[in-house]
Amino acid sequence: MASASSFGFLKLVTAPIKALTRSSPRLNAALWNVQYQLGLWNYLDSGDDSGRELAEMTEQYASCPSILDLGCGTSVNLPLVPGRYQRYHGVDISAKAIKRARMIGRPQATYETADVLTYTTRETYDAILLREVIYYLPVDKVREFLDRLAGFLTPGGVVMIQVWAGERNPDLIAAIEGSAFPMKQERVLERDPDH
Repeated sequence: MASASSFGFLKLVTAPIKALTRSSPRLNAALWNVQYQLGLWNYLDSGDDSGRELAEMTEQYASCPSILDLGCGTSVNLPLVPGRYQRYHGVDISAKAIKRARMIGRPQATYETADVLTYTTRETYDAILLREVIYYLPVDKVREFLDRLAGFLTPGGVVMIQVWAGERNPDLIAAIEGSAFPMKQERVLERDPDH
């Protein structure tokens, strides 16, 4: 588990690097692969209740939903119950994270290594999850990105955005609220600072 100080160190080290690598998908992917290789994101796999709550919320909008998880990481922290989802597709820029995700052996699941900002699909989904990923995208691209996701949804489908309270900057929230998707529900889940 990461301590609050190691999480702060992670932010300090990655913030300038993110700014430099976002314009180069290959460099960006390499950065994420190194972070997963070093175990900097292992604390996410310890499992808190936010993943379970989000999985349960998807069922409020569709019984046995099809789920697209953009920026899925290893997906360990999303405890989906077999038989309660139709299919799951996880997408992440890190090949290391996707390799670990495939090792879970989740039924009815597929994974793909891709940059979520430019990801495209012909499939449609009942729920698109953006779990603590949106603040890694350039704020000026968020509205366009969210509007593009409308084409990936089934009729009545939803985009669920999870943002850690510590990352709620006004520009990001304005970009989210300015997208084509009306906000139906907002809940702030506080993360334990030691995790």
